[in-house]
Amino acid sequence: MIDPRAVLTLGDNQYEDGLFTDFMDSYRPTWGRFKRRTHPTPGNHDYHVAGAGGYFSYFGRRAHQGSGGMYSVNIGNWHVVSINTGNGVSDRKLRWVGRNLSNDHHRCELAFWHHPRWSSGSVHGSDPRMDPLWRILFRHGVDVVLNGHDHLYERFALMNPRGELAPLAGIRQFTVGTGGRSLYAAGPAIRGSQRVIDDRFGLLRMKLHPRGYSWRFVAAGRSVLDRGSHVCHG
Repeated sequence: MIDPRAVLTLGDNQYEDGLFTDFMDSYRPTWGRFKRRTHPTPGNHDYHVAGAGGYFSYFGRRAHQGSGGMYSVNIGNWHVVSINTGNGVSDRKLRWVGRNLSNDHHRCELAFWHHPRWSSGSVHGSDPRMDPLWRILFRHGVDVVLNGHDHLYERFALMNPRGELAPLAGIRQFTVGTGGRSLYAAGPAIRGSQRVIDDRFGLLRMKLHPRGYSWRFVAAGRSVLDRGSHVCHG
C-alpha cells in the first residue's frame, strides 16, 4: 500500500487538455485520494484550458493561483520549490525563484516543474529555455530537479548548467513522464544520462533524509527498475 507523506505532480496533470470535468472524472478517483498531500505544478497541456483554469480550480489553494502557480513548501528537512513553466519562463518568475532560494537556509533543496532542461527523449529532448532557471538553481546549491514532459524515465548524473559533469556541486535531474498517457522512445543518450527507461509506466518514490536522499523508480506491477542514494551538498 502506497502511503506517501507528499505527492509532487510534474505537469500535464490531466491529459489531454486539463479540463476541470476530466480532473473530476479521472484524476479525482485515482491520485485524487492524495489531494491533501499533493503539491502540484502545471504543464503546457494544463494551459490548453485558458489560464489553466481546470488545474487551478481542481487543486484550489494547493495550486497557489494568486502567485502564478509559484510556491515553496518544506517537507521534512528539505526546501521544495514548485516552478510554473506551463506558460513559459519569464524574468518575473526567475526573480521569484532567486528571491525564494536566497531566503532559504536548508541543507537540502529540491525544485520541480514540467519541462526538462536535459533529455534524451526523441520527441521533446532538452529544452534550452530552462537554462536561466538552471543557472539560478545551481548558484543556490539546489540538489535535485524533477521534471516531466518527455514520456519516459531518465536519471542524470550531477551536472552544472553547461551540461558538464559536476560531482561535487551539480544538480541531479530526474525526468518522470511515465504517468500513463503514452510512452515516447528515447534517442541516443546525451551526456550525463545514467539511466533511461522508455518502455514502462511508473513513478518515482523518493525518501528525503536529513542529509541526503534515496530513490526508486517503481514500474507498474511494482518492479523496481532503478534505485540509488546520494548526499546533499550541504
